[in-house]
Amino acid sequence: MKCTCCALEERVTDLEKEVDELQKEVAELQGDKTPPEPPEPEPPEPSKPDEVLLKIGGVPVYINRSDGEHVWWTGELTIDADGHPKCYGPSGTQPLDYIGNAGSPGNWWGIACDPNECDGDPIIQGGRDPCPGYYVSTTAYFVPGYYYSDPRCYLHSGEVPFMVIPGNVRKATVGKCKGCRGKVTDNKTGKTIDCVVGDIGPSDHMGEASMAVADFFGIDSNAKNGGSSDETRFRYECWPGVAMEGFVLQ
Repeated sequence: MKCTCCALEERVTDLEKEVDELQKEVAELQGDKTPPEPPEPEPPEPSKPDEVLLKIGGVPVYINRSDGEHVWWTGELTIDADGHPKCYGPSGTQPLDYIGNAGSPGNWWGIACDPNECDGDPIIQGGRDPCPGYYVSTTAYFVPGYYYSDPRCYLHSGEVPFMVIPGNVRKATVGKCKGCRGKVTDNKTGKTIDCVVGDIGPSDHMGEASMAVADFFGIDSNAKNGGSSDETRFRYECWPGVAMEGFVLQ
């Protein structure tokens, strides 16, 4: 005669088998209700490669159109003092830069003239201006809210970090460049400064920025004999059509 405990254990085992059989039958009747596994996410679209937008003196200017326009090139660091109230001046003053970099009589591109035409007479700052007796130096970017003869209408090279975009690069992009986001990187030290595209330079020259940019990198910001002639040291980047914070596209 089996003991009571043994009989109970056998009964439990039988019940477990019956439960397993019932579960199998229920599963067969209902079908497989196991939720399907979620589909694998699609791989991200690969980034578009850099393209050569154009070349200046055999050196390529690149563009990447993966997200808008990202333009970049490598060059030296020539000092653009334009916009500084003491940048240019007539005889008897001590300007920061050579007057030839502002043009010549009948064709002034770096000085505000009266009337507001390049063949007009250069405007001389008055007693209420920052540097009386000096010419009003201009930049391609105009600060909204000021008259063209006011020095405050232009970016102060010693105070505003801005980079210069070659004229042919500007024409080759779709988005507006003046006032757009820019960045300059010192490849030698790794230092980077965010800046605005504030001036337009000659189409045969790569690598120019304001005195403020040079000061940031510890480069001599003298417009006549400062800067860096190392044509591989600085990387210039800009995003046409994307306004730099605090500026407007022009």
